[in-house]
Amino acid sequence: MIQSTIRSLASVDGALKRALAGEDLSEAEGELLLQQQDPGAIAAIRAVADQLRQRQVGEVVTYVINRNINFTNICEQHCSFCAFRRDAAQTGAYWLDEPTILAKTAEAVQQGATEICMQGGLNPQAKQNGSALAYYVRLVQTIKAAFPQLHLHAFSPQEVQFIAREDQLSYAEVIAALQQAGVGSMPGTAAEVLDDQVRKILCPEKINTATWLEIVSTAHRLGMPSTSTILSGHIETPAQQMRHLGWLRTLQQQAIEQQYPARFTEFIVLPFVGQEAPKPLRHRVGRDQPVLADALLLMAVARIFLGNWIVNHQPSWVKLGLAGATTALTWGCNDIGGTLMEEHITTMAGAQGGTCRTVGELRSAIQSLGRPAQQRDTLYQWVG
Repeated sequence: MIQSTIRSLASVDGALKRALAGEDLSEAEGELLLQQQDPGAIAAIRAVADQLRQRQVGEVVTYVINRNINFTNICEQHCSFCAFRRDAAQTGAYWLDEPTILAKTAEAVQQGATEICMQGGLNPQAKQNGSALAYYVRLVQTIKAAFPQLHLHAFSPQEVQFIAREDQLSYAEVIAALQQAGVGSMPGTAAEVLDDQVRKILCPEKINTATWLEIVSTAHRLGMPSTSTILSGHIETPAQQMRHLGWLRTLQQQAIEQQYPARFTEFIVLPFVGQEAPKPLRHRVGRDQPVLADALLLMAVARIFLGNWIVNHQPSWVKLGLAGATTALTWGCNDIGGTLMEEHITTMAGAQGGTCRTVGELRSAIQSLGRPAQQRDTLYQWVG
């Protein structure tokens, strides 16, 4: 047992030295790092992640002034982790009309927002006038006509697949139409864990791994940047977490090698919140709130594994709380996210991190670490 522990620690040390030398680690090496329980090994992983963060992006911590608009929670799917979705006739179901969306957008602009992040349930009523794409395009055009300066970060790969299926279009046709209407980038959500064995339990009605990768790759090829995410801390194993990170790294490498005009702008760890999630998954996971230590270790390993290719890493203050997200800035993260102004999907699952943060709160959290704070836009250009 002692000899095995010594060999494991030696392997960890070797992997960390390779990372500091600028080399890409294998998925197996990443899995080894995620499996560490020795406090000394974990401290070493954190230190290397923080050193690589400093080398790759510097000391500045960025944030964005944005607003979430979850325009409907009516959804045809039944993901096992989701407390947000409703059937159309169910209590609590909603579908925002255009005046309400415009009012929310105007309020965001008044508070200095440069971005609207817009996602929603897969509402079959979107096709009530014959075309799902026409509904989504009209949403975008309505906002852009009134606020042309705003960046619209909108519609996940799952929503793209939904529109394509409803209207019998290719993914490229849907993305190009949304882009022409004014969408500036794609949220990298609906990824959950890019392992089909996990997805069969977690989100059996959602797109599979290959389809998610195809849609995101198509977006990058057409010049639409995207974010990347992982939903962690539920039923997945360290090996499955690393397979997910491996897919993201491969996709980014391919975008660069193929000289696509867009690629991933950031990576975000989204720890599972299960307090209000459907009972079967909640009971299987065995806890309601994220384990901060697990999320921090994953963020550190993600920096070590992905940092040569995806340099911006962000925690979720909605899921971890602002204190937890601030701690993550010493575990490889360099961005603290956005003001959001409202948030329904995670909050309805029972998250306790809140739904809105002021610029002052974000800047104070950053400055508590002795690091400079800097506003950015969606694509990580500095503002002001």
